[in-house]
Amino acid sequence: MFTAIGKMWPRLLRDHWVNSICASRLIPNQVRFAFLRMAGLRLRRSTIYQGVEWFGSGRVTFERGVTLNRGVVVNHSGGLHMGENSGLGPGTLIITATHEVGPAAKRWGRGTSTRVVIGRGVWVGANVTILPGVRIGDGCIIGAGAVVTRDCRPHTVYVGVPARPVRELDPTP
Repeated sequence: MFTAIGKMWPRLLRDHWVNSICASRLIPNQVRFAFLRMAGLRLRRSTIYQGVEWFGSGRVTFERGVTLNRGVVVNHSGGLHMGENSGLGPGTLIITATHEVGPAAKRWGRGTSTRVVIGRGVWVGANVTILPGVRIGDGCIIGAGAVVTRDCRPHTVYVGVPARPVRELDPTP
């Protein structure tokens, strides 16, 4: 028992560090960024507001100019990559883990995880849910409240539950 607890401490300390101390309103954004890098997240110059919650053990990589608004929840068990100048609106939920369907006695079976990739210049509105394995193409807009269950084509607006394309966008800068 003590061995199992001993192995959990580094993860428990990291989780406390990123979800309590780094998420605090008392920590300025520039300091929060440095603290998250110290915790092992691979972030280029980004803005991460207070109240962002992290959990999982997969690799997190952000290119320059990424913004995570207040109340974002990131499950990075399967890994997360965000491209340059992409932003997540408040309350966005990124899930990289799920479970296989189990037998009748216990429907949530063995856990699995798959990486989420968000391209460059993507705007994700408030309260969006992004499910495991999704790839969002460069220049996409995901409308508020959408649930992204499948890959999204570049330079397209997606809305709804599940998210569906409603408009093509001009890909020129």
